[in-house]
Amino acid sequence: MNYQTLKKLLTKIRRLPLHPQWFAFRHEVQQYLDIGQQVTGRVLDIGCANQYMKTYLRADSDYIGLDYYQTAVQWYATRPQVYGDAQQLPFLENSMDAVLLLDVLEHLPRPADCLREIARVLKPTGILVLKVPFLYPLHDAPLDFHRWTQFGLQQLVQQHGFQLRQVTPIGQPLETAGLLANIAISKTVLNWLQQRSPALILGIFAPLVILAINLLCGLITLISPEENLMPHSYRLILEKDEDSGLMG
Repeated sequence: MNYQTLKKLLTKIRRLPLHPQWFAFRHEVQQYLDIGQQVTGRVLDIGCANQYMKTYLRADSDYIGLDYYQTAVQWYATRPQVYGDAQQLPFLENSMDAVLLLDVLEHLPRPADCLREIARVLKPTGILVLKVPFLYPLHDAPLDFHRWTQFGLQQLVQQHGFQLRQVTPIGQPLETAGLLANIAISKTVLNWLQQRSPALILGIFAPLVILAINLLCGLITLISPEENLMPHSYRLILEKDEDSGLMG
């Protein structure tokens, strides 16, 4: 089994506890539905990938999917409605009712420019839904530049004309720990596979270990109090400040 075949297989089981990133994916449909209920009108999805979020928006929404040319064409073979740079958006001022920026900001070398551009194209009191990883490995290298705490994020967005409506840490401590352990195990096995290492024989135990970690961490989390010490991601609901157009 080669790397691409294994990757396709894992995609099919991403919401099952056999998947190494089960804690990241198991509630994703509900998370997308929640996001879809936060926005309406003309919605710009920056870094839209295969435009999956369009399915979760209200029927009366006017969806626009934008992605960077290199990312869409060379990496993921997707076709957005608009090719563009999140740090220099090709839209008029006050032209959007809402913007989605989901797992994108960490990939931008100039995140402040992106937030400034979003504030420019959003209508007064328009909504920005922002999601970023926190305790999560490098991905899409070398275009992975930033990690923020909840408080660093709040400071960053407030500096660029946004008011915080809601912040949601995603991932309880044991869920995040299990997620990171399983990613580490999976990456080790993939390295063995690519290097044709004799140690690959140990990979036959990986699915059982991953399943055990997911089930054990999930069970203990169910009987434990909520704790925001180490989320793997954050989601913020932000509103453009009516006076943000006066800001530099």
